[in-house]
Amino acid sequence: NAYKALVAAKYNGVDIELAKNFELGVSNKKPEFLKMSPTGKVPVLKTADGAIFESNAIARYVARITDKGLYGTTALDLGSIEQWIDFCTNEIDAPLLSWVLPLQGVWPYNKAKEDAAKEALKKALTVLNEHLKKNTFLVADRITLADIICVCNLYEGMKSVFDAAFRKPYSCVERYFVTCVNQPEFKAVIGSFELCKAPIKLQKQAKKEQPKKQEKKKKEQPAKAAAPPKEKKPKNPLDELPPSKMMMDAWKRLYSCAPANDFRNVACKRFWEGGAVPKSVNNEQFAGYDPEGFSLWFCDYKYNEENTVNFMVMNKVGGFLQRMEPHRKYCFGVMCILQKDNLFPITGVWLFRGQEIPPNVLAECGDIELYNWTKVDHTDEKVKTRIEDMFCQTDYIDGIDHIDCKVFK
Repeated sequence: NAYKALVAAKYNGVDIELAKNFELGVSNKKPEFLKMSPTGKVPVLKTADGAIFESNAIARYVARITDKGLYGTTALDLGSIEQWIDFCTNEIDAPLLSWVLPLQGVWPYNKAKEDAAKEALKKALTVLNEHLKKNTFLVADRITLADIICVCNLYEGMKSVFDAAFRKPYSCVERYFVTCVNQPEFKAVIGSFELCKAPIKLQKQAKKEQPKKQEKKKKEQPAKAAAPPKEKKPKNPLDELPPSKMMMDAWKRLYSCAPANDFRNVACKRFWEGGAVPKSVNNEQFAGYDPEGFSLWFCDYKYNEENTVNFMVMNKVGGFLQRMEPHRKYCFGVMCILQKDNLFPITGVWLFRGQEIPPNVLAECGDIELYNWTKVDHTDEKVKTRIEDMFCQTDYIDGIDHIDCKVFK
C-alpha cells in the first residue's frame, strides 16, 4: 500500500517522485526492479543510499526523515505507535486482504476463509472502536504514523465491503476514518473518498444468453448447444515435482500424535528414520525425511530490536501463519518466541516441499520478506539438534529462554 508512505511524506514535507511508465506485472519483473525488491512486490522506494521494500518499512523511513511529530514526542508515544502499527497490520490488514482479494479475483475464493476473516475483523474493529471512544487519534492528540498506517489499512474495507450495516457497531472507527481521510495531507494522496454503500460481490463469469427456441415441426428435435470447455485450474509447480515417498500429511499426524512424555524419541527419531504413526487405526507408516523431495529452513526475524511487547510479538507470528494458510499442503513450521532481556526474538524452522521456498509462498505471503532464511544441512549434528529442540519446544533455544511457540501443521 503505497498510500502509507505518500501520506507520511505530505505530513513531513518530503518529496517522493513516482516512477514513470510503471506497468504492474511487467516493470516489477525486470532484473533492475528485482535487485531492489527480490520478490517483485510493490511498493519500493529508491533512495540515493539504496532501496527499501515493504510498505510499512518505507512509511517508517519517510516518517523519520524529518521530525515533525509522526513518531510522537516521548518514548511511550513511540512504543504506542509501533504497537498500533503492528495491531493494524496483523489484526486488520491481514484478514481484510483474505476477504477482499478473493472477491476481486486476485486470490482463490473460499467461503469458510471469508467467514473466518470477517469474524477476525469484527474482533479487531471492536478493540479499535473501544479505544477510539475516548481518543480522537490512536496516540496522543494528533495524527501520527500509527494513524496513517491504520487508515490506509482500513481504506479498502471502507471502500469495498464495509457497508452501513457492517459499520454500524463501529461508529467511532467510522468517525475516526472519515476525520483522517478528510485531512489535506490524506486528500492530496487519495482524493475525495466515499464510504461503501454496497459491498462488492464475487466476480463470476456471466452466463451466455440462450437463443430463443424457434417453432419447429413436431418430430424435429432442438439442437443442443455445445457446452463451453471448463477452464483448467493452473497447477501448482510443486505438484509437478518428482514423487516422494515422504508424505507431509503423515508427518503432521506423527507430530500431532507423538506422546508428550517421549516426544523426542518418537517424533524426532521417526522424522529422520521413519516409523509408525502413533494411534493410527490402519498402521500408517511414515517414510522418514526425504532430502531430495523436501528441504529444511531456519528463519530469523530481521527486526528483533522492535519486539518489545510480548503479546504484540505473538500477534505478529499469528498473522504470519494466517497468511501461510493457502500453502498448508506443502509446508510445516515451528515458530519460537524467545526472551532475552527486554526483547522477544523470533526464530523458527520450516519444512517445505522442494528444494527452495515455494514460489507461491514468496509471491503471496509478504511476511516471508521480514525474515532471514537459511537452508540447512540436516547431516550436521548441531543443526539436527537445533531442529529437534524446536520440534520439541524445549525450554531453551540457542541458550535463550523459549517462552512461547506456534506450530503450523
